[in-house]
Amino acid sequence: MTHVPKTRYDEIPRQPHVVSVGTFDGVHLGHRHLLETALGRSRQRGLPLLVVTFEPIPAQVIRPESFAGRLLTAERKIERLHDLGQLDVLALPFTEALRSQRPETFMEQLHQAVQPVELWVGEEFALGYNRTGTVDRLAEIGATLGFEVHAVERLLLDGEIVSSSRIRRYILEGKPERAASLLGYPFALAGEVVQGAQLGRQIGFPTANVVPPAGLVALPDGIYASYARLPDRPQPMAAVTYIGTRPALNTGSRLIETHILDFDGDLYGMWLTTEFIERLRPDATFDSVDALIAQLHKDEAQARAILAARDAMAPNL
Repeated sequence: MTHVPKTRYDEIPRQPHVVSVGTFDGVHLGHRHLLETALGRSRQRGLPLLVVTFEPIPAQVIRPESFAGRLLTAERKIERLHDLGQLDVLALPFTEALRSQRPETFMEQLHQAVQPVELWVGEEFALGYNRTGTVDRLAEIGATLGFEVHAVERLLLDGEIVSSSRIRRYILEGKPERAASLLGYPFALAGEVVQGAQLGRQIGFPTANVVPPAGLVALPDGIYASYARLPDRPQPMAAVTYIGTRPALNTGSRLIETHILDFDGDLYGMWLTTEFIERLRPDATFDSVDALIAQLHKDEAQARAILAARDAMAPNL
């Protein structure tokens, strides 16, 4: 189901709400912990939960030169927020005007529009110009306007803080399994299958080619054990995925090339989602096509073993 977020205050019913505000990039386990707590509170009070987020995410506007990329597209973020339960989403356009707004002004506008009775945020949350709207300052504003502020501690998993920045780092390092442990699901890239040079088919490894989505954090080039998902198939399919510029074949264009194991079919024009499970090796060049083929057979065997072990541990994932 596709959810279209509201982008203006006047699209939200003017009634009391429990409200949570955040960027929510990735909608990871820490975000889920916060929002499930807020959802529980909204049920206790018999009030709707409104999740307020920002698009584009603030880092894309504030520091585009150093921002490594998103964990989810805007559309997928909204979908994952709605997957958490009965809630509404307001995705405010993050502009320079909003960036420079004082927290008092932001909260006054929010209060007038949606009448928050409780505000739920992470303990490190801050909003407004120069991040002056800290949790303590929001509590002061709430005391004046008539709403309570609740700050939820950051989630720890095996002694590690769950955060979007940490997840991005794992992805950049080629550790999708570590990213998935904090996300609560595999990091994935999706797109329409496009026509390729069909070189993979010629060497016995046909691939579905997808152009990497713009704006998302990039996995390093290499070979990955993965799952492929198609809209008309409920179960994921075991796969081996290559990300890179194919130096062994001297093609130069960066693609996501997914070889679905034990599958034969025409996927052109279909929407393919690739979930990355574990990096098998970096990209490489080979002395001959035969050497490349031999390595691809090794990659397939390794991927099968990794995915079979994972399926045995968690067959419903």
